[in-house]
Formats: sequence, structure tokens, C-alpha cells
Amino acid sequence: MSTARRRKRIRNEPVRAWTAAWVGGAALGVANGIVREGTYGRRLPEPAANAISVASAIGLFVAYFGVLQHRWPLRSSVEAARVGAVWFALTMCFEVGVGRARGKTWADIGGEYDLRRGRLWPLVLISLTAGPEIVRRRSSV
Repeated sequence: MSTARRRKRIRNEPVRAWTAAWVGGAALGVANGIVREGTYGRRLPEPAANAISVASAIGLFVAYFGVLQHRWPLRSSVEAARVGAVWFALTMCFEVGVGRARGKTWADIGGEYDLRRGRLWPLVLISLTAGPEIVRRRSSV
């Protein structure tokens, strides 16, 4: 392998590792949904269950990002932005794919992202996109 290719591979290593780690993030998201549906989601009104689910998902992702940053430190805002964009794209593909596989209409799927209707899930997407940079900055303090 040429020196230039080796440098590029090493330079992209944290981004690749974080991209592969998205699978673990997806597992956290699924686990969060299972807990919601199996516990408090049955007893609480939908807006309250939604808010708790969003808050717990954001907390889980922030903690996971901290672990990833410790293991594979993102060295720049550019790396963090790449990771955030990839996580956003993969998450949207996953959520739309699962929604369609479960028979949801496009309108139903889109409605899950409507803040005007009290749907808070877009806050999770924002945290997935901005989280790598926030954690990177906090770890370098």
C-alpha cells in the first residue's frame, strides 16, 4: 500500500469506526422503543410517552457518543460533521424502511416528524447530527 493511501486510510479511521458503530446506535434506539412500548408507553398519555422516549434516546446516544469518542476520537469538526451526516442519513433510511415494512403510509411516517403536532423525534435526529461535534468539543476541554 502506498504511503499516501495509508495516510488517507489512517486519517479516515475514526469516521469509518463511528460509521460502523451506527449499528450499535440503532440497537439502542430499538431497545429504547421496546422499553417504551412494554412499560410507560402503556400507562402514560402519548405526548408524555413520546417526550420520555425522546429524552431517553438522546441520553443514550450522548453516552454512546462519549464511549465512541474515547475509543475512536474524532479529531476535527469536519470528521464530526461527516459522522453526524452519515448517522442522520442511515437513521432516516432505517426509520423510513421500518415504517414502510410495517405498512405505514408516507403521510404516517412524515407525521412522526411534525413538531407542530407535538412529535419530538426530530430532536433525536438533531442530536444524532450535532452530537458527534458536541462530544468532540467537550472531550477536548
